[in-house]
Amino acid sequence: MKERHTALLEYVTQNGKTEVNTLAKYLQTSAVTIRKDLEYLSERGILKRERGYAVPNDPGDINYRMAFHMDTKQRIARAAAACVQDGETLIIESGSTCALFAEELAKTKRNITIITNSMYLANYVSAYTNIQLILLGGTLQVHSQSLVGPLTKSAITAFHVDKIFTGTDGYSRDYGFTGEDLTRSDTLSAMIASANHTYVLAGSEKFRQPGSVYFLKLEHVYQIVTDSGIASEEKDFLLKQGILVTIA
Repeated sequence: MKERHTALLEYVTQNGKTEVNTLAKYLQTSAVTIRKDLEYLSERGILKRERGYAVPNDPGDINYRMAFHMDTKQRIARAAAACVQDGETLIIESGSTCALFAEELAKTKRNITIITNSMYLANYVSAYTNIQLILLGGTLQVHSQSLVGPLTKSAITAFHVDKIFTGTDGYSRDYGFTGEDLTRSDTLSAMIASANHTYVLAGSEKFRQPGSVYFLKLEHVYQIVTDSGIASEEKDFLLKQGILVTIA
């Protein structure tokens, strides 16, 4: 994705429905170029097009969350991909940063097998032929396009891998990484149990907001990939817990 795409997404996400001509002026390019950009982004579901306008997705939609801090999420995805070797089998949980991470693997690695509960992720990288996707069954949560519940927990027990990569909704020093949905958090806990090492992909803003349901204690985290916005004292605290911290 081009830097212009990222800047366009940030503008529309912050300002809402925006005219093509306004975007062209803001990005110092032509209206024709903006229309091509909107076609590309709308085909990927990241935003919507209306005649002469760019329109953000519904705030409850994962595509809406994808548009926030896109540049930061892409840097985190690239840094996380450096932790993976050709030929590995991984578990990747749902979430926008995880989808970008999967795409980065598809672009830069060979013979990767991804086990996931995310229909969104599977669709996002389905056009790539150099990765194998295993989609776990379960109950569909429409807003996140993820599969959760007893069937998902049962399906994951058929696998054991070295690494799982997950996002998070929040964090606290006392409880570790947290979510906002009980069923999703319960499902993710079962997925984490099927891996030797747990990697958390999280923008620095996640370290400033607690969630309501904890799913991952800090003692079970192997590595965190975040951005330079994380507070130095928080990074030092995590390092003292024996957790590797990578700044993307």
